[in-house]
Amino acid sequence: MNLLFANDRPGEYPASYYAATRAELAPFPALQGEVQADVCVIGAGYTGLSAALHLAQAGRRVVVLEAHRVGFGASGRNGGQVGSGQRLDQAEMERIAGRDAAHRFWDLAQEAKALV
Repeated sequence: MNLLFANDRPGEYPASYYAATRAELAPFPALQGEVQADVCVIGAGYTGLSAALHLAQAGRRVVVLEAHRVGFGASGRNGGQVGSGQRLDQAEMERIAGRDAAHRFWDLAQEAKALV
C-alpha cells in the first residue's frame, strides 16, 4: 500500500484547499493503443508538466502519462514553496564543494526560481 494515497478515494483529489478552489478538470481518457512521441514524461505533477511544456515549446512531440489525475500526488498536496536554500548553509556548501562551485550552485537555484 502506498501511504500517500491510503486515505484517498479512487479518481478523486484529496480534500484540501487546492482541491476546493481548483477549476473543474475532466479526467483524461486512458491511453489506448500506441502513440508516437519524441519524449514520454511520466507523472503530471509540477515537474512533469513543466518538462512537457518546455519540450513541446522546443518542438518535441511529448506524451505525458499519469497514474491518477493531473497534480494528484505530491504536487497537489503541498504549499509549493520555492527557495534557494539547501540543507546546508552557504558557508558549509563552500567548505564542501569549494567557493566557486557553491556559488554556481546558488546561481543555478536562483535561475530556476525565475522560471516559476
